[in-house]
This record gives sequence, structure tokens and C-alpha cells, in this order.
Amino acid sequence: MANGSDYLRNYGGVSFEEMPFCAADSFVLCQSFYLPVENVYKNLDAKDLTLRELYMKSFELRGGKHKPVGVVLSRQVSVRAVEVARSTRFGNAKVVDFTSVFTTTPAVQFAAMALELSDGACAIVYRGTDDSIIGWKEDVDILVKRGMPSHKLALEYLERMAAHYDKIVICGHSKGGNLGLWAVLKCEESTRAKVTALYNLEGPGFYNYHLYSTPAYRVFLNRYYHIIPQGAFVGVMLAHDDDYLVIKNSAPSGPIQHDLTYWMIEDNHPIYLQKLNFVGRFNDLFMKKIVELIPTEYYGAIEKAADTLVKGMGQLYLTGFVQHLSTSLKGTVNAWKGMDAETKAEVKESFRGVGGVVPSALKETLPVQPAAPKTAPAEE
Repeated sequence: MANGSDYLRNYGGVSFEEMPFCAADSFVLCQSFYLPVENVYKNLDAKDLTLRELYMKSFELRGGKHKPVGVVLSRQVSVRAVEVARSTRFGNAKVVDFTSVFTTTPAVQFAAMALELSDGACAIVYRGTDDSIIGWKEDVDILVKRGMPSHKLALEYLERMAAHYDKIVICGHSKGGNLGLWAVLKCEESTRAKVTALYNLEGPGFYNYHLYSTPAYRVFLNRYYHIIPQGAFVGVMLAHDDDYLVIKNSAPSGPIQHDLTYWMIEDNHPIYLQKLNFVGRFNDLFMKKIVELIPTEYYGAIEKAADTLVKGMGQLYLTGFVQHLSTSLKGTVNAWKGMDAETKAEVKESFRGVGGVVPSALKETLPVQPAAPKTAPAEE
């Protein structure tokens, strides 16, 4: 059973003229883009910069060894980045632009890269949530805000690239997929017409279902690929679409399936399944019920509480949180205790009834057992 490494080994020497951008390309490109390239990009001549140079210089800056990119991003990010860099398919691609924005107030963890491929198309990659706590705080904002700063940045990025290219492909993993879909649905119609495909790799949904009922979504649907693993969790969060493709996964059911390392490819095609497994179906129902459960009038309190708790941690990255676990937890607890009573009361009220969602979703997920056939009473 093949994955991204096998795909690059077999097709890394094939140009985009010979084989156009496909779903497997989005897997390896999105995974490799978690490699922190910010410092290297600032110190390189952006003119005629190739992805090979950007990734290899970044790898060397990290000591030339494959190591995890934080707490939740494995060493496979580094492995995939080097494999991508060494391939002629991606390595020779021109890095047209790299943009990174990181602020604590408001919470913004945004990164996007634009590549000019050998066939002249522009590939835009939106990075998902990285090792930063700010990035995780931003995931809360997807629910409680009617559009967050990163959504605006993603839209502006797409419009800027569309001014220079007539053919654009977009891909993003996790939050990056959410950003890509937002940008496509909010951009100018002339820009949307240039986007030949959007690969949303288990990106979460939005604060409500409105965007999925818009003409822009319906028109773009035949170019939209929302791919989620069989035991999906992130991809069925919040108000999400049901137009997804289920990919076979070699990892056990659970959050690890979110890792693109385990997404299965046969030849140059993802291995799709007919439906989610039991865990995926349960998660799907559970998440839909959670969105319906939380009253919108409490979104402000949830955002305020999240801001307060993040500040209380005293850390910007999950790595620091784990390394200083005792201090970080103490700061978080003290932040909650010091929060005003009204906010705490509203947060508690917003999640009232969550406990009942689990058995309800479980009951609906379990297969209905056929009734036992009736038998005639025994004769005396």
C-alpha cells in the first residue's frame, strides 16, 4: 500500500506537462509545507528561487536531520519536504511568493506559498495549524467569528495571484483547506473561474451552513475535492459539507489519521472508500450535534475565555507548553479562576447538554438490529 513517499519515487520525475496536478500532488505539497521556511525565505534572493533551494536550505538550518516539527507534526514533514525538493516535478518549481503572518492579538497564524509549475500554472498552498498555540486558538475562532483575519488574508492572497496567472490550483491541509475554500467562495467570479481545482484535505467546516448553499459553491463543486480519512475527526468539525471523498488510511482510527503520511495512494490515485468507518460516522454525527447545541449568543464568551486561557498559559508554542507543563497548567487554571463570573457562567451554559450528545450520536451510528422473528407458541 503506497503513500506520498512511494508516489514521489514513482512520479517525481514526471513533469506537469506530462501529468497535470492531481490529488496525490496536493498530499505531498501540503505535508511538506509544514516545514518552517520563514527565516530562510527572508535571507534568500526571491528572484528565481526554486522550491528545492528553499526546502533544502531550511532542512540544513534544522541541522540536516529529520526531526519533528513541534509536538503534533511528526518528522515525516521533514522527510516529505526533502523528497519533494529532490524531485524534478516539484524541486524545479519557482517560488513566486511566500507570505507568513503571526500575531497574538488578534490570533493569526497564516502562511501561504505560491509556486509556478512547469506547465505555467500557479499552485497555491495554504498551511494548516502548526505547533503554535495561537494557531490552535485560531481554530476556535473559525466557530465563534464570522470570518477571521486569516480568511481575509487567504482571500487577498488568491486575488493577488490571480492578477498574474490564468490557471490556478489550490490545496490546503486542515485549517489550510478551510482557508482555501473560504477564499474560493468569497473571491471575485473572474478569479474563481481561473481556479481549476481546490484540494481541501480534511479541513474543518465553518460557523454555519450558509456558504454551502451559495451559487458560488454550487458552481464550483465539480472542481472541489474535500478529502477526509475513513475515521475523520477534523474534517467533520463544525458546519461542514457532505460532498467529501473518503480516503483509505493505514493508521488506526483516531486523530493520527489526520496525518497525511497515512493517506493511501495506488499508482498516482488516492484509494477511495465508499463511506466512513464507524468512528468517522460517529464523529460526523457528534460534530453536527455540537454545532446545533451551542447557542450563537455565547460565541463571544467562548472567544473571550479562549483568549484568556491562552494568555494564562504563558507559551506561544505547544512545544513550550509541554516542556513547562506544570507552570503552563497552573497559569491556565489561574486564568480561568480569575475570569469574570459572567463569562465563566456563559461558557458553562454554552456546553450544557454536551454529555447527552455522545449517547445520542452513538445510538444513531450503531446499526439497527433486526427484530427477532416471531415464533408460534409451543403446543401443549
